[in-house]
Amino acid sequence: MIFMETLVRSFSETASDMSDILLDKCPVAFDEKTGRPDTNSPELAKVFSAVARYFSLLSDPTRLKILHFACREPRSVSEIVQAVQATQTNVSRHLALLHQAGLMCRRRDGKHVLYWTRDPDFIKTCCHSCAHMVHRIESDGTLQENWLERLNVA
Repeated sequence: MIFMETLVRSFSETASDMSDILLDKCPVAFDEKTGRPDTNSPELAKVFSAVARYFSLLSDPTRLKILHFACREPRSVSEIVQAVQATQTNVSRHLALLHQAGLMCRRRDGKHVLYWTRDPDFIKTCCHSCAHMVHRIESDGTLQENWLERLNVA
């Protein structure tokens, strides 16, 4: 229980400034002819595609661990490998993907390559998502274990 409380506090502090994003301010595009919400416009298709790619970076627990570990200061690959307890090959593959997506910076420091997060808004999104999941897991069962098990099968 103490672990969950620490997680909630940690993520809540980082995600606290996300509270200004309210559902009632969520923009919805409307078709000019029908007046109905337009979910098929080419502009929205581009946005939805970009958002899906953006969130796909969160789809791997190892990438989340890397982002969590390197969000406050530059970390060497060996530090990241040790922190996330994965192979160097696996960590390097994830770091390359995050770097190519523009979410992580890197620089050589002697024999080491250091990585750190580039996009603070992405980190806020990660923290907000994690805080939301922690809250749902701790709450009155709105996130049930069988739901999590079904996700692992898919």
